[in-house]
Amino acid sequence: MAGASPGDFDRGKGVDFTLTDDQQMLKTLVERFVADRYDAGARAVYRATACGYSARNMQMLAEMGLFALAWPESEGGLEGGPIEIMTVMEALGRGLAVEPVLETVFVAGAMLARLCPAELRGEWLEAVLHGRRRVAFAFAEHGARFALTGGGTRAQAGRLSGGKTMVAAGADLWIVTARDERGDSLYLVRADATGVATRDYRLIDGSVASELVFDAVAATRIGDLAAIEGLLDSGRIGAMAEMVGIMSRIFDETLDYVRNRKQFGVAIGSFQAIQHRLADQYAALELSRSQLYRAALAEGTERAAAIAGAKSFIARRAIRLGEECIQFHGGMGVSDELAIGHGHKRLMLLASLFGDAHHEAARYAEALERAGGI
Repeated sequence: MAGASPGDFDRGKGVDFTLTDDQQMLKTLVERFVADRYDAGARAVYRATACGYSARNMQMLAEMGLFALAWPESEGGLEGGPIEIMTVMEALGRGLAVEPVLETVFVAGAMLARLCPAELRGEWLEAVLHGRRRVAFAFAEHGARFALTGGGTRAQAGRLSGGKTMVAAGADLWIVTARDERGDSLYLVRADATGVATRDYRLIDGSVASELVFDAVAATRIGDLAAIEGLLDSGRIGAMAEMVGIMSRIFDETLDYVRNRKQFGVAIGSFQAIQHRLADQYAALELSRSQLYRAALAEGTERAAAIAGAKSFIARRAIRLGEECIQFHGGMGVSDELAIGHGHKRLMLLASLFGDAHHEAARYAEALERAGGI
């Protein structure tokens, strides 16, 4: 964003949120992709596939250069920052695109670009960058909530045992969190490795996830958890941006609906009670957008607290806005014919990605304490 500085928020200065020419071109590119590839029935068709999305769409996004956005220039990337990631994910969210760009490109792909060992770079990096192969981040475990540390997966002498859940399905390579003699670490595991068992299942938004079980599987250590803290925060910014995009889409559709839906001979949008509720949700949407921008612009010691606080705030408001939009539509709000139900289900998943509102509020308090704020 042009002319924005994190300190401007605290000094009371005006902040210019205008996208640069390059960022605006990026936004337009993604919006055009959504307009071309998502007609009325396309979303249901894509979700009905075995992988839960369109493989052709993912290839097109790679050809557009979006996969390179979060990668370092040294690996053929564009070195895009949080503003670029936010711009892409908000546009994809507003279009209710189902491709797992956030999970597999801006999170797992970015991790691989920075941590892949030299001996594996030639085999994996170019193939992932150009969409020929996929990588996924495997960290969640049953009973561990959102903790990245202290899980039950163990590594010893280059062999991994344990299990993961909620892993993006269809990956050729996994980045797995595991405990070894050096503490909580990251390992690369090939999907076709001996000793791996998988089970795919559908999540609430219709996307496909995998349950993984490792039985003394060969793995390559690539670093510790500290190496990916910044990348996970970038993933949280992407999740928030997608939520804001979805919120704006379903709010606009609801506003149009209440202007046209008539009861007792008048549009229901003329009823004062409905106007008040819509005003509340509009305020929640714009406050969420402001929190997103603040988090994306934050730097240094302010960054962790800004992102955690924004994620907690937006997660709560997003789910509430989705519930209200469904209520305004009545029973058909959750039908497959409308975008409202699809959007709300995706919001529920994104609100809990890497941590739900309660978890992020706790992270916010911890970040403030570390920074000396409380």
